[in-house]
Amino acid sequence: MYKLYIFDLDGTLLDSDRMLLETFRELYKDFRPNYFPSDEHIYSFSGPQITETLRKEFPDLDQKFMLEKYREYSTKNYDKYVTLYPGAYELLKNMKNKGINFAIVTNKHRYATNYSYKICGVEDLDIFTVCADEVKHLKPRGDGILQCLVHFGITDKHEVIYIGDGQIDYETAQNAGVDFGYVTWSKRKVNKEAKIDLTIDSYPSFAGEIL
Repeated sequence: MYKLYIFDLDGTLLDSDRMLLETFRELYKDFRPNYFPSDEHIYSFSGPQITETLRKEFPDLDQKFMLEKYREYSTKNYDKYVTLYPGAYELLKNMKNKGINFAIVTNKHRYATNYSYKICGVEDLDIFTVCADEVKHLKPRGDGILQCLVHFGITDKHEVIYIGDGQIDYETAQNAGVDFGYVTWSKRKVNKEAKIDLTIDSYPSFAGEIL
């Protein structure tokens, strides 16, 4: 059992894939109408910072404008589609009640993270969270994980695991020097040579293992 469990947010605790899909379909329709990427391509946007994705997908447009449009379109889709994965809230609530340390490290900005917490009803858990605008270097650098270690006073990295849903999260764990856990329902895969220290098939089953 680890002394600190650090989770990624989107695709790991938060099911935001439908939101992402619908938002970018709308953006392409309005600002790149002759472009029809696959769903798998859009799913890959969960992980990198959104400003990086917008630069790649709309390179000829004003990036400040596109970020405003992304926020406008995504907000309504958050309300429609974003939920926690089954059992996630109960897992975190029980971990908190039992004194098991956990945190979240995400490439989301703080405003979007707080909005996600609000609509998913996890504000009461007071989760220690490190967001994109609170680190010098984003994932896959390990800055956010290292902030968590300092916050919880943990010096032995073998006592820490980072749980995520794709290659960026695996690289983040590697760069921070901690173990990596992978959620098997992910639409994003890790490279076949990746060393996975823990697999999670569902949060109820994972809760049975650690609680």
